[in-house]
Amino acid sequence: MSDPQPASASRRPSRPALLGPEARKIMIGIALIGLVLFGQQLYGRATAAGRLDPALAGAPGPHHVIVVLDFMPDRFHNERIAEYGVFAGRDGALNRIRLRNVGDESLGRLAAVAWVERIEAWK
Repeated sequence: MSDPQPASASRRPSRPALLGPEARKIMIGIALIGLVLFGQQLYGRATAAGRLDPALAGAPGPHHVIVVLDFMPDRFHNERIAEYGVFAGRDGALNRIRLRNVGDESLGRLAAVAWVERIEAWK
């Protein structure tokens, strides 16, 4: 009779880990830093299409729009929004900003700003 093989002999040899525990911690740290630095831009780009009024989607030429925020803007927000077109005042409330002559490229970039709630056509 033959003796049964020991349990360790029947196991397959395990593959060495691709990264050690310290390298994994460093990679997780780098990923978290990247998320902090670029997360808002990535979120803004991913959700930009949902912020645009459907009437603006195929319309050619410069657009007159109302940028709606879900908070009361500070000076920083007003100046940042004015970079995309000509500031033309408020539309009833402080968080509704009118912009004139917003080009197609600027409209896309404005829609990618994560803190903009929506962009409506100014009629």
